[in-house]
Amino acid sequence: MSMFTVSGVLVNIFKTPQGKNAEGETFGGDHKIQVMGEIPLANGETRHEMIDLKVHDVDIYKTYMNKRLSVPIGTMALAKNKIVYFIPKGSQPLTEA
Repeated sequence: MSMFTVSGVLVNIFKTPQGKNAEGETFGGDHKIQVMGEIPLANGETRHEMIDLKVHDVDIYKTYMNKRLSVPIGTMALAKNKIVYFIPKGSQPLTEA
């Protein structure tokens, strides 16, 4: 179970390009989803933001395309002002009522 959840509309599913680094190691080739959500602001307005999330089983998400869903997320701070969001392995999306 995750402490944080992202809710929004699943707007895209894609696979990142693969490549090789200077040491010859392969990188990329991950499946990701893009979720467009709403962030309430202190002044009562709403800001829309899209986040990319790596998924371990892309087939689970195909039925949610263009639908609202909630997904549990984890976060990591890679550097100052650089937060990475991820879906914990084994987590399942939930449709919203």
